[in-house]
Amino acid sequence: MSLRLRIVVAILLVLVFGSGCGLALAGAQARHWLREELTSAQASGRLETARAVAEMPLTDHPDRQLVPLIADFDGNRHLQAWLVTAQGEVLATSQPAPADPPPDWFYYLLHQDVPPAKLAVPGGGTIELWPVYSNDMQAVWAELLDLVLVLTLASVGGAALVFVVVSRALRPLSTVGEVLPRIGRGDYGARAPLEGPPELVRLGRGVNEMATRLAAMRDRNRALEDQLLTLQDEERADIARDLHDEIGPHLFAANVDAATAASLIGAGRPDAALEQVRAIAAAIGHIQRLVRDILQRLRPTHLAELGLSSAVLDLIAFWKARRPEIEFQTMLADDADLPEALQETLYRIVQESLSNAVRHGAPTSIRIAIERSGVGIRVQVVNDGAPETRTSPGYGLAGMSERVAASGGTLAAGPAGGGFWSVEAVLPIAEAGREEAA
Repeated sequence: MSLRLRIVVAILLVLVFGSGCGLALAGAQARHWLREELTSAQASGRLETARAVAEMPLTDHPDRQLVPLIADFDGNRHLQAWLVTAQGEVLATSQPAPADPPPDWFYYLLHQDVPPAKLAVPGGGTIELWPVYSNDMQAVWAELLDLVLVLTLASVGGAALVFVVVSRALRPLSTVGEVLPRIGRGDYGARAPLEGPPELVRLGRGVNEMATRLAAMRDRNRALEDQLLTLQDEERADIARDLHDEIGPHLFAANVDAATAASLIGAGRPDAALEQVRAIAAAIGHIQRLVRDILQRLRPTHLAELGLSSAVLDLIAFWKARRPEIEFQTMLADDADLPEALQETLYRIVQESLSNAVRHGAPTSIRIAIERSGVGIRVQVVNDGAPETRTSPGYGLAGMSERVAASGGTLAAGPAGGGFWSVEAVLPIAEAGREEAA
């Protein structure tokens, strides 16, 4: 149920409750009025009857003289007169004014036992004045129907007015509710209207400021990603330059020295060949130092120092600082007894999967799971970004496949259904241990 409808229903319930209380109060007052009305009518009728009896001349048949007096009450709306003999026989009754009776439940709700007013008359008989409820109850019932109609119209009109007022007041809130999902989907150009009550104006202004800040943050993140990619390209260029400018010439020189040493040995000049061998050893030593420096730059030192779990969390922190809109979920197994080579492979799979997810998709959630599975270990990286559309694997995926195959494991990458993309690898722990021992 919408907020607008809830407000209208709540106010309508209040109106109905108030109307019910008003009707209950009106019914109580009508019940009191009815008793007072009938009691007053009995007192007035008894007084008039007593005066008429007192003025009546005495005869041998007083009952015959009293019958016309009973007939005087015909058509009375409040009372019915009975002429009762001393033996309890009813000699005559008046005919009250006809009236349509109200509903039975209403009659029993307002009915009160008002005793008849009795007046002794000559001859030992009595005149009894009984209250007539139907006429007065019919009048009360008609007034109650009018009151119900007025209250119903007032409640319906009030609810309609509240509906219109609340609808116009909450219209900006509905627009804000439409703008927020667009901002959540990355449309930071969406803006909420600044209209309506002051509270909704402040809400709309806050939503617009949030969208502006998110847009600025996205632009900064993209700039940082571009800088990161540029730095990676520069690092690769530096490594390629080192390989070409440093290792390449020394390899060429070692090749030339080896050919020269072979010629000198063939010519019977071992001393001169020994000098060439020493030059080859020096060149190889220099190449080893260069390779060690390059490996130091490429190998994540925090992996060797802190372990796989800490290295993965460090990697997540790296991307979280640059893409704060992405929610990262982790489930990392204990890696204390895992071989170093296996930890390196697992780390590279996570590293390349995160890089591909961020660079080639627009994920809002990435889940990294590393868990033991039988005698092996399973790593899975699932993101909800756009699925990969390339028909041939890229270098990153090819590199992961080579690493996993070298470790004796299996790799599966592709859509996981529901707009998710999954990279999953299963690696044997024993195979990795033997590889490291070798």
